[in-house]
Amino acid sequence: MARLITVEGIDGACAATALRTALALSAATGQGFETRKIRAGEIRTGLLPEDLSVIRALTMATHARVGGVFEGSPDLRFEPGAVSAGQFDFDIGTAGTATDVILSVAPVLAGASLESLVRVCGSTHAAHGRSAHFLERHATALLALTGLDQRCALQKVGFFPKGGGEMSVRVQPRRPVGPMDLTERGSLQAIRGVALACRLKGNVARRMSHAARGVLWEQRRLESQWTTLDADGATPGSFVQMELVFERSRAAFGLLGNRGVRAEILAARLARACLRFLEGDGAVDPASAEQLVLPAALAGQPARVSTSEVTPDLQAAVGAAAQFGIVASSWGRTGGAGGFLIERPGTPRALDNPPGPQ
Repeated sequence: MARLITVEGIDGACAATALRTALALSAATGQGFETRKIRAGEIRTGLLPEDLSVIRALTMATHARVGGVFEGSPDLRFEPGAVSAGQFDFDIGTAGTATDVILSVAPVLAGASLESLVRVCGSTHAAHGRSAHFLERHATALLALTGLDQRCALQKVGFFPKGGGEMSVRVQPRRPVGPMDLTERGSLQAIRGVALACRLKGNVARRMSHAARGVLWEQRRLESQWTTLDADGATPGSFVQMELVFERSRAAFGLLGNRGVRAEILAARLARACLRFLEGDGAVDPASAEQLVLPAALAGQPARVSTSEVTPDLQAAVGAAAQFGIVASSWGRTGGAGGFLIERPGTPRALDNPPGPQ
């Protein structure tokens, strides 16, 4: 049996990010790992339901041997087996978000020589970059810079934490790319917004788009293009997102509707967040920076990415990657501008491609 890597640092508020990164790198590189004392010292210790959804998805995709896969488990062992392209269906219920599963599984399946189709049922919209629209309209374009070729589709909206939504992604074999330098924005090309409401009265989506457009124009004389949607979903809710498209980079911010917060106030908050980004430094938004660590680590080329805010999640993802032999580091203080650097990426294994699970 091959020696297992011992992964440290699966604790604190960013345990989920560190664990997702470790699991995906293990699956993509073939290096098994074990970790102990998960979330030791936290109020909720051990594995949480959202962790289990990612573990089970990657277990199915890699035919892995696992140990300690139950809610509350303080320890985990993950030994990936053969990976094959195919069709995968995951129903995660209320355990985390569909985007967490897709962002973990897609970089692994991209190492195959055939297309894969992944369908996930669960929450499709949450805050902080964990939504189907964030992935479909924004993150996919950034992930393409790492050679990850994926096409997302939203079938049914499901708001976190109740879920009930459905989305899918088609993952193509990874394309070869050169070194990635995402440190400069260039000029602002466009501001695009999407506002959606599901089973709500009062023209919520239109009101959100109108309020955000007004803040941008009043404070900076900036024009924006909007799409408003009355979505099909299992539960009532709303979501608003704004994308900033630059000459050499892009950023996006999204907010989930909150009971007791008027649609206009929510959208105005989002518009002001975008204006703060425009006034600061960094090529990409904080959520995108964290999501780029894993695919950049597997791209086979050095990468350098700057962001407006160094988050604990970004630092956790970089720290997990470094434990798999990847020369990775972050710079900048937590909460301030900074970024991450990958000097020596990992080496994805060559994957076999017998017929995948149907």
